[in-house]
Amino acid sequence: MGQLILEERSCEVIETCAKKFYPDWDFNRFEAIQCNAADASPEDGNRYDASYIFHIAGPALDNLDREIPFLFPLERGKHYLWELFTELPKSGGSRSSRQFWNRLSRAMSSIELPITTDELVADFEQASLALLDRSVDLGDRFYLPELDYGGWNGGFVTKDFLIEGLRMLAAKLEATGGDRKKSEKTDRTETITEGGNKDEGVSGQENGADL
Repeated sequence: MGQLILEERSCEVIETCAKKFYPDWDFNRFEAIQCNAADASPEDGNRYDASYIFHIAGPALDNLDREIPFLFPLERGKHYLWELFTELPKSGGSRSSRQFWNRLSRAMSSIELPITTDELVADFEQASLALLDRSVDLGDRFYLPELDYGGWNGGFVTKDFLIEGLRMLAAKLEATGGDRKKSEKTDRTETITEGGNKDEGVSGQENGADL
């Protein structure tokens, strides 16, 4: 569930399936619980349990994966920007950082690699501004009420976190050969990893089994 939640279409499938069983099911709350930004209550039962929801959505996710094989892209030689979001920036984190980071990933999840660093910066800025549109700018951080489930720093996303996040993504893009300026020198159908084989993943290991 940790990686599925980074990709927009898979989250849409999860929400649709969950709401068939629980019409008032709230994806935002589900994600907050998975990110430890909110606590599940006893009356929730299984409705926000990740294993149970994955069981409900499993067949539909399989269908989606056959339609557009992106859920395990490293095993199939197809790469998308969300793959670079599997780590969280280490600077400026807060109780709501993981959930906001997931939202950023989903907003850019359909962008196929390779891209240039300039394109990454432009896409990151566009997605960030859209997500922060209704936030309160407090100078060094933003406050988003919909991400505030209580606790220390609930609802806050710091500007240091966003700056560090963009730097991390740019470094990962370069390290994985996802930068188009470098990869366009080779046949994209063979590899996007510099010096790698066509079946290598982001880490450079065959089939990308470590993701």
